[in-house]
Amino acid sequence: MLNEIITELGAYYDEKDNNLLNSILEETTNNALFLSNLDNNEDNKNLLKSEIKECVKTIYLRRGTEHNQSLSANGENVTFIDPYEKLRENIIKNGKRRIF
Repeated sequence: MLNEIITELGAYYDEKDNNLLNSILEETTNNALFLSNLDNNEDNKNLLKSEIKECVKTIYLRRGTEHNQSLSANGENVTFIDPYEKLRENIIKNGKRRIF
């Protein structure tokens, strides 16, 4: 999954960030498994792959603005979405949350 994320990031990825990206992927995967109530195994990671990849890319690209909810500059306004909130929404919306 890491190589797919690197490919999708394209020019936005810097090789010196490999450990950081691995850390973000691990944290996001653990959160996705927790939010979906799924066990930690490869089948479940693959089930949540698209949601995990989207969240990892968002977190990686937002470095430096993590604590901002919005930014305004030169007449342009940008509102940021909490990547983990979006992760939870996507897992639930896509029917991937296991309910006991």
